[in-house]
Amino acid sequence: MTSFHDFLEKRLEDLDFKIEFDALEPEFSIIQAIINVRNSGMTQEELAEKTGLTQRDISRFENGNANPSLKTLKRLAEGMGMTLKLEFVPGTIKEGKMGINAMGINRYKNVQRGWWKSFAAGEKTAPLIIRLAEILDQMEPQGDDNLHTIWVTARRPTFRQFYDRNYGFDEPYKEASAETIESAKDEYSYYYPLPKVWYQLSVKHFARTPEEAFYALFVDNSCVFTINDCNRHEVYDGTDLLEWAIRESEAFVAHVRNGTYVENVLERIPYIYREGKIKRRDLWDADPKEKKDFFKSYRKRAIKKFYAYFKSDRPEMALLPEMTARKYYEACAVVYHALGIHRETVDYYYKETEAERERYGGATQTPKEMYYSRADGRDNGLKNVPMDDPLAFEEWESEKGPYYDFNGSHPWEIIPSFSTSFSMHLYPWKKENAGYFFALSGESALRAPETIIAANALYEAGYPVKVYGIDKIIDRIEGNDSISVVPISEWYPFDESIHLPEGITGRAVAEKTDWKFDNYKMKSS
Repeated sequence: MTSFHDFLEKRLEDLDFKIEFDALEPEFSIIQAIINVRNSGMTQEELAEKTGLTQRDISRFENGNANPSLKTLKRLAEGMGMTLKLEFVPGTIKEGKMGINAMGINRYKNVQRGWWKSFAAGEKTAPLIIRLAEILDQMEPQGDDNLHTIWVTARRPTFRQFYDRNYGFDEPYKEASAETIESAKDEYSYYYPLPKVWYQLSVKHFARTPEEAFYALFVDNSCVFTINDCNRHEVYDGTDLLEWAIRESEAFVAHVRNGTYVENVLERIPYIYREGKIKRRDLWDADPKEKKDFFKSYRKRAIKKFYAYFKSDRPEMALLPEMTARKYYEACAVVYHALGIHRETVDYYYKETEAERERYGGATQTPKEMYYSRADGRDNGLKNVPMDDPLAFEEWESEKGPYYDFNGSHPWEIIPSFSTSFSMHLYPWKKENAGYFFALSGESALRAPETIIAANALYEAGYPVKVYGIDKIIDRIEGNDSISVVPISEWYPFDESIHLPEGITGRAVAEKTDWKFDNYKMKSS
């Protein structure tokens, strides 16, 4: 039968286990000292009497259920006929000691956003980054400029460390109210739900000149340190971060070399940290609620019309022989009416003349007023173009003539958003020597339901219209596109993404997700 010591030696070959075991070494030393004394024949009661402690305290120390103070340790040592020796021994990478936890790593990660804000590696840090790159360069790169991205872990901070860092300045721990402690615990559980925190560690490097190489170190998507960057940065020492990174990288590369990285790394990564893509149809199969929620934004009748008007082989409508400002405003008004976008206020960006208002039967808003109360407004002087002069419109559109007045170049953004990626645009497009048609753009997931309605309305009003990104819209409706599955701590505003659901549904989604950074192999020798 295998002895415990043989079992322990085998388990200590696992670097993750060794780190956790080493972290408990002081506690084990106390327990072992008590056990040794007790094995010599001294009872807990006798040891309690010699130390002046209670038998209950001795039992708790022996079972590892208490953390004695330095004063108590001295009394224990004297009672056992020993002298307490306290040493500060520097940890080393070789010994598996970790001088930085997840909270320290996050300070590097969260302060830096993009290389323009990264630190320049100090004289102690730069050689460690180069060493890290050498370790990872043993594997095949995963992108341009010798990019390597691997999975690494760090221990979460203790709650007390978290509290002192985030709350202690305003309300010291010993003086904290129960309400503050409870709030801190909730926040701690949110940021550090598991004992280990997983990170993606990336390094890229290339020769800038024959004599000079550029290096960049990333933690997740944040560039933390650079070497020989052309931009000036604050010089900083990140020795603690790099020692952790090197230790983790050496262990990871060893797993890749031994062919054990799947079971020892990838299969251990909680999905809340992972990033990948899933086919929308697969997501719907795994989580029917996602499909139900998706179609809440769409109208079935509008989709049916859209397919009939734009997906079929129906002949194109005749082009408009000319374009004027009036025709453009009236086309915009068709869209606004179809979407029910109303903003009837006297404080228009543009105030119409009474003659124009009478032309539209005394309407509260003319098409031109609708445009200027709803569109982006940076029209490059479109409002100055005579309403029914096609030559004046064409000259203005080519950025010439007396009416053109640059003020931002957003005249076609008829429904603005916080980013043009989510706006709706209507472009008057001219086919050479043929005529005009309207090009409607708004294929983002946020805007597509409205784009379908707008396209249908323009078609039914007799306007020749083409929809930009129509394949993307149709693939989304039919579930043929892909959605990003992102870590719980991330959110990508310019990419439709989800966090992995919890429980059985989450596992079903995970099984159908194509996860990033799953394939690693060593360079051939």
